[in-house]
Parts: sequence; C-alpha cells; structure tokens
Amino acid sequence: MQTITFAHKNGLDLKGDFYRSTRPDASKTIIYFHGGGLIWGLRNDLPEVYRDLFLEAGYHFFAVDYRLAPETKLSAIYEDVQDAISWFEANARAEFGVPSAFILFGRSAGAYLALQAAADATLPSAAAVLSFYGYASITGSWYQNPSPHYAKLPTIPEDFKEALTGNSELTEGFIEKRYALYIYCRQTGKWLNEIFGPHTDTDLDPFSLEDMRDFSFLPPIFIAHSTTDNDVPYSEAEKIAQTTFQNKLFTVQNLEHDFDKNTDDGMPAYKQAISFLRELEDE
Repeated sequence: MQTITFAHKNGLDLKGDFYRSTRPDASKTIIYFHGGGLIWGLRNDLPEVYRDLFLEAGYHFFAVDYRLAPETKLSAIYEDVQDAISWFEANARAEFGVPSAFILFGRSAGAYLALQAAADATLPSAAAVLSFYGYASITGSWYQNPSPHYAKLPTIPEDFKEALTGNSELTEGFIEKRYALYIYCRQTGKWLNEIFGPHTDTDLDPFSLEDMRDFSFLPPIFIAHSTTDNDVPYSEAEKIAQTTFQNKLFTVQNLEHDFDKNTDDGMPAYKQAISFLRELEDE
C-alpha cells in the first residue's frame, strides 16, 4: 500500500491509500468513497476480502478521504471528491506508474458522491460506477422526514448532538463516536440541514441528479441494493436502473442496508460487480 496526500484543506491533509494489483494486464483503478451518511466513516473501511477480490481481478484500488459533516458542509465535501479524482487523473502515472483510467465505487453516501462525480462534466470521465446501496439525490422525502426505522432506537437529544459535533474539520469519523449524530439526523429529519446548512431548493439542485436530465451523462453502472433496506429505500436503486442507459441491478433479498458487512452475504454482489466490469472490458 502507498499512502499519498492529494489535497490540503484548512490545515487538514486529505489522503488516499493506493493498492496495486499484481496482474500485468491491470489497466484501471477503482477510486473508492466510503459510506456513513457523510457524517462518519473511514477511507479504509472496506473489508480486505473485497479489496483483494478487485486486486486479483486486475483492478488497482485507491481509497480516499473526504471531510465529514456537519463540521464540513456538502459543497466543500464534494470539492474533496473532485480534488481526489482530478489528482488521480493528473498523477496516476507519475506517482503509481499506472494509467489514469478509473472506475468510481461508493457505498451508501459514498455511492451518492460517486454518482454525482460520474455525472460531473468538469471532471475526467469514469469508465463505470459501482453503487452499493446508494442514491442519486438528496431531495427525497425519505431523507428529509423523520425515519420510522431510526425512531425505534433510543432518542438522541439535541444537546448530545451538539456535544458530539466538533469545532474543527475531520476526515476520520469512527462509528462509535459519530453514529449517534446520524441517528439524531434521521430521527428528527434534520439530516439535510446538518450536512448542507441553510438552503433553498435551488441551492440543492447542483447536488441532486434528476431523471433524464442528468442520468444520460452517467457511464455504465452496477447497482447492489437490498429489498428491505431500512435506511436507503430500494426504490432508489430502481430509479437509477430505470433511468440509465447501461446498468445491472443486483437485488439482495431481505437483508439490511449495509448487507455486505457480512462477507458471506456480500461476496455474491462483489463477484457480480467484477463480472459486470469484465463484460464492459470485452465490449
């Protein structure tokens, strides 16, 4: 593994971990954005068994930081995503000795960021996107209203939320310390306010993909989602599948949101994702 710093923001280093495939025919790198509701998560959170699967299949792997909400708002978080992709495209050959071709991969909120970047005409074009239990828009009612699922958990009071919110920006959000922030956001329906700040509908427009207008710009997409996802509705996966030109929807039956945390449950989806990428290579 090789760790680099791709940007400096307000005294904070944004880093990326590069893992090299040993296959001589490896020609693309998977750029990975972790999940965590934009509030928690770590760039190295993907189970090693999945990362090794990509490496063995002939894909390099580049896991990157981004700053976390609510200390950093979405507009700046997305700048980190842009910086990571632009840095890779400009430096892949010099730093890692690999081609600059890439695939975007994200889980949950990381998939949201990957989809936004894939549709961004100002960025280098991705060869494909791997979206695991992701979503394309932040304007859905499921994210703006209190969640019945999270309402079943112990109530997080606002003063506790304030105590958990730091005074400085960060890129590493450990679930033990940050998950309660996300629960608060979902219990109150205030997630959008916390990750974006004061806003109008027009402010949100650049950060949400809309049917046909934006989806036509997306590259081929592999989508993995559970029918019983209590966090991001399965309908989000169906929406992406129904409005993009080239995709594969891998439906997981009756498992939780992050079904792949159990690698026995997750492995079929990752194997299908690699098959999808190989089919693109053969076209």
